[in-house]
Amino acid sequence: MLPLWVRYYGQQVGAENLFILDHGSDNLPELPGCHVIPLRRTELDEIDRCRQVQVFQKKLLRSYQSVLFTDCDEFLVADPARYTSLRDYAAHAPAASVRCIGVDVMECEPNLPPVQWDKPILQQRPYGAVRIWSCKTLLSSVPLTWEPGFHKCKEPAMLDAALWMFHLKYADQSSVLERLACTRGLPWSARARTLHHGESHRMPDQALLDFIRAFQDSRSECALDTLDFVGIIKAGRESNLCRIPDRFLEAL
Repeated sequence: MLPLWVRYYGQQVGAENLFILDHGSDNLPELPGCHVIPLRRTELDEIDRCRQVQVFQKKLLRSYQSVLFTDCDEFLVADPARYTSLRDYAAHAPAASVRCIGVDVMECEPNLPPVQWDKPILQQRPYGAVRIWSCKTLLSSVPLTWEPGFHKCKEPAMLDAALWMFHLKYADQSSVLERLACTRGLPWSARARTLHHGESHRMPDQALLDFIRAFQDSRSECALDTLDFVGIIKAGRESNLCRIPDRFLEAL
């Protein structure tokens, strides 16, 4: 998803402001204008990865007013009804650190045609579920101390319903199974396995398919923006699979 990530965020803030931490890839696609920072290939360890990102975020804050960190399947969208871009949102951010409304985008029913990644994604996959694991603090003007997995941080953050994050990991079944086969075979550190870090990247195929099917069975035609986000997050719950509001469908 890296080319899609570069294309989207490049349109939002300019490719010259994109920094890619590359964990020893054998090869990379064309990434015009971006800064690629190679990291030595080692075993996968969420604690080490968290530390590396924190150090780099702090470094960037010496030159930037605010810094946004995401994985390459995570796409932050400022509510199009209120902001013209992420740059516009960051200039008017309501707090030093902002927690987003995290939406896992999924197929609303089995056997849909594969996603065409060069076309608007959300128009092809207009359903998602709000999940606490995706409601991350990713945009900040101060250094952050994340927990492994980046789901939480120690610093206070404001949950803002005007900042949404669309997580595309589950948007296409064939793609996520192909990715899972890759991540399951990567060398994970003994510490990661002992602490159960990264287990979602090592699960059996059938467990993943059952996870997606459970959300498909919960499908509702209500719009996500009608939900009680605060209540869902405080209770540590997740929503049913609901419609993504129409105003977001052309944003990504």
